Amino acid sequence: MNTKEYNFDGTRVIIHSPLAHLTDEERAEWMLREQAADNPVIKEIERVINACYNDKTKSRGD
Repeated sequence: MNTKEYNFDGTRVIIHSPLAHLTDEERAEWMLREQAADNPVIKEIERVINACYNDKTKSRGD
């Protein structure tokens, strides 16, 4: 089964992905492989995370 369930402050989160069953190290390796393969979804996630980080840094005046 490719689902994994978590509870965060009374909110149930269900992940439907085989990635949920990987170790942190396996997920990191998977991410590096996908980045090297120019996966467009991973590239967009990376862009959005960096944009959020840059916005937060700018708002602090760093």
